[in-house]
Amino acid sequence: MPDSLARAASAHRSTMTLPEVFALVNGELEQVEERLSSVERPDVPMTAEIMDHVLALRGKRVRPLLLILVSRLGKPKAEEVLWASTVIELVHTATLLHDDCLDGTEIRRGFPTVNHQWGQQAAILMGDYLFTKAFDLLCEHRLHHALHLLVHHVHRMTCGMNREYAGRYRTDAVEADCLRVIDEKTGALFVSSCEIGAVLGGLSEPHARGISAFGRDLGYAFQIIDDIFDFTGDPTEIGKPVGTDFRLGFATLPLLYSLADGDPERAKDVTECFQRGNATEEEWAMARDFVVSSGGIERAREAALNHAYAARDRLLAFNGHEGVAPLLATVEYMISRGR
Repeated sequence: MPDSLARAASAHRSTMTLPEVFALVNGELEQVEERLSSVERPDVPMTAEIMDHVLALRGKRVRPLLLILVSRLGKPKAEEVLWASTVIELVHTATLLHDDCLDGTEIRRGFPTVNHQWGQQAAILMGDYLFTKAFDLLCEHRLHHALHLLVHHVHRMTCGMNREYAGRYRTDAVEADCLRVIDEKTGALFVSSCEIGAVLGGLSEPHARGISAFGRDLGYAFQIIDDIFDFTGDPTEIGKPVGTDFRLGFATLPLLYSLADGDPERAKDVTECFQRGNATEEEWAMARDFVVSSGGIERAREAALNHAYAARDRLLAFNGHEGVAPLLATVEYMISRGR
């Protein structure tokens, strides 16, 4: 067993389950939902309809959950946490709208995407509205430090999206290239959720740095697992199509690992298919079989678990604090999801 996996046996564990975590913060999350519902709709009927559609599609609310849990490591003011959590979910929703346009996705969380139902222009404009409304809410509630952090990380996120798009159809990328995109594109909102929670909880600077690193590792684990599901997932279970990254020319870790370790002749065929883009169903099936059978899934899974274990280790600095148990349970959910 690799050292990274063996650590699971010795690292500290939570006595809580994820359902218990959600039950613990259910009141706060319900208030976040109420605030999301209360966000001002544009005085354009179609746009207001789109916004109602978007905010009705409740996701996992992972980022608000993280922000709330991290803030509880200190002594936060409830109203500040609730509005910051609402904003982080608005920003996340805006990124999904823009992502769906870039990827041409037609289904999200089991329902038609805005770009599919109302068109790309409407989806882009809705995303812009949510971004700006989110920043406006932070100003309105005088959460200026949170605004500074969020703007910084949203900027990093757009850099990651541009970097990913500029690297389409490249198979000469290395692990570090993929991790940089993940850190910027996905990790940014995980880190900002943790950093804002730390600020609102009044955590010390060393603890705030540690919890920021915790968020970064959790973001890595989350995205790598999603990249695995893009090859192995069931669309009806994950609520979106599979094979999207491959068809669009985005080389994720499972593919890169397989191209490096798999049979050279098969790797050549998959590379040619990948670089042509818009793979047919037959080509996608061939590529998926290659990745699954060439060890790419196992290597990517180990990378995801390494980051999840690293995130769990970051919480050792808070040992003995009652707020650690729900954060540990969140990490352990990620570990079980990765396996």
